[in-house]
Amino acid sequence: MNVKLGRWWDQLRVRQKVWTVVLVLCVPLIAALVVHVTLIQQLLSVQQKHEEAFQARGQIRILHLLVVDIEDAFRGYLLTQHAEFLKPMVEAESRLESTVSAAVALAGDVPGLSTDIQSVKVRLTEFLEPKRALIKLVQAGRPDVGLKYVQLGKGLALSDAARRGLRMIEDQLDGRLKGLDEEEAKLARQVFWGLLLAVVGGFALGIFCARLLTRSITVPLALLHTSVAELGKESELQTITLPIRSSDEIGDLARAYEEMAHRIRRHIREVEVINAIGNEINSIEPDGLDGLLWRITNRASELLEVDVCLVLLRDERMGSWVVEAASGDWHKRLHKAVFLWEEFPVSVRAFETRASAVGEDLHVDRRLEVVRQNRLAGSMLSIPLLSQGEPFGVLAFLRDRMVPLATWNVRLAEGFAEEAAIAISNARLYEAAQQKGKGLESRLKQLEVLAETLAHDMKAPGERMEGLASLLLSKYEEKLDTEVARLLALIQENGQILTERIEMILEVARVGSRHEAVEAVDPALVISDVLKSRAGELEAGRVRAHVARELPMVPCHQAYLRQIFDNLISNAVKFSRSRPDPEIRIEARVKEDRVHFSVSDNGCGISPPHRDRVFEPFVRLHQATAKGTGIGLTIVKRIVELYGGEVWIERQGPPGCTVTFTLPVLGDLAAARPLARATDPASPPNKGERHG
Repeated sequence: MNVKLGRWWDQLRVRQKVWTVVLVLCVPLIAALVVHVTLIQQLLSVQQKHEEAFQARGQIRILHLLVVDIEDAFRGYLLTQHAEFLKPMVEAESRLESTVSAAVALAGDVPGLSTDIQSVKVRLTEFLEPKRALIKLVQAGRPDVGLKYVQLGKGLALSDAARRGLRMIEDQLDGRLKGLDEEEAKLARQVFWGLLLAVVGGFALGIFCARLLTRSITVPLALLHTSVAELGKESELQTITLPIRSSDEIGDLARAYEEMAHRIRRHIREVEVINAIGNEINSIEPDGLDGLLWRITNRASELLEVDVCLVLLRDERMGSWVVEAASGDWHKRLHKAVFLWEEFPVSVRAFETRASAVGEDLHVDRRLEVVRQNRLAGSMLSIPLLSQGEPFGVLAFLRDRMVPLATWNVRLAEGFAEEAAIAISNARLYEAAQQKGKGLESRLKQLEVLAETLAHDMKAPGERMEGLASLLLSKYEEKLDTEVARLLALIQENGQILTERIEMILEVARVGSRHEAVEAVDPALVISDVLKSRAGELEAGRVRAHVARELPMVPCHQAYLRQIFDNLISNAVKFSRSRPDPEIRIEARVKEDRVHFSVSDNGCGISPPHRDRVFEPFVRLHQATAKGTGIGLTIVKRIVELYGGEVWIERQGPPGCTVTFTLPVLGDLAAARPLARATDPASPPNKGERHG
């Protein structure tokens, strides 16, 4: 029976198993829940009845107290004839009706109790009526009637009858409360044990269902997970068999996984071969692109076990196929051979559709334009060679016999064609880059020679114009009138300006022409050299220069750094000497991988709208007060950008201007690892040692 049940269970699908487990678990729990809810509702109903009976008993006790209040108020009034003694009686009368109604409503489900309460109400009414009449007689001046009524004991008899009725009702209510207590306790026990039984049963069913799910889902999934984890660790191609024999989705997954694992291992081995081939063919050897293509065809022919492999490239100019390479001995016979476009319809289809194309039996195609090539092979597989999604040729595999489509390893051929396309594209780009680089280098040299020739050709007329004007002024100055002399002076000045501008243009063009390696340059020495060369200019303008004490070493060309500081200091002196206390400050600070140098003056400054324009060639903001060509800051920017730095005018208001530029930090391994150096007993630090 267990074997049959197990077979039946294994044949169920996962959804059916889950629903079976849900039903086995939920149906008993739902039934237990329904029974439990029913018991709780009964318990709540009994508790409600108990509460109502208890409240009804309280109302009966209130009636007892009302009877006592009426008797005491009546007797006190008869004895004293003061109206204040009647207040309890009046209040008792007002509460009597509502108390009786409440007691009847609360005791309505007790058989006969409502009738007893109504009869008690009648007795209380009979008890009250004589007292009301006697009170009126006493108030009318006949107190003897009331005393006689008391002496005869009629009121006491009515009071005793009402009290006996109330005690009987109380006894009934006490019996009712006792019965309800017993019923409530019984239901509470039933609820407790039912809940306990439901918990235990649910726990047992949960364990049973968990074991079912573990056997049917968890254990098979764990086996699959373990097999997946071990899949990549096994190098040999082995058949994987999982101990899962169920017919559900997990069993189907196990069978599919076994097949997939076998295919993955086979594919991994193929990919390893493709990667090895890719590494081999992507190395451009001295034989260039032709040798590369020949190696591609040989390895492809070997890998896919075909008779011949061809690299057919599309010649757009002729609209034909060109055999760039062929495997084996075919290479010598077919290299650079031209074939008509329509002679390879399978390759044309692959080229145009950008997808693999197969010709299973080429001999059946008897068209004149293809019959000549069909003598070479019986079947063909063509894979497009793509570069950035665009085809430029095909990789064609040929066999001399008919081969069905399913026999071709199309996926492997496509992977190989992708590697081949990348290799061919890289080789083409490499050769094109080499040719382009040579052309650009030659073109740049021609442009440099042309620029220098043009500059010299333009400089000579300017110098001659300046010299002729100067000669005329010196030789015929006395014979010329004022206007002619002014015009000749203007020609001389413009010739001088033209010559200076051409010199500046050549100077800017030469920035970056240095091909020497950078060196470790000490900015302090460069700045000191610049200040010495401009000592006369500084002294004439009473300009004080403040240079920071510690300036970091920078990797650059010393001549370029000197030109930067010379231009910046020259500008600072030029635009600050008009002040009564001109001064220049040169500072430096290291920020991450850059050194920020700043040259500041307290001159007229540069307004914000012009702080970017001053780095453009021939821009002069203070032509009336300062001489110059307007090329100094342009040269500074070109040199700084040569080292990957930046230059700008600080955003501060006048007076004064601060030009900041950045240069790379000179690397220092010793400074980068101070702890290793300090803790190395074999190389103690030397005092005064400086690392450059």
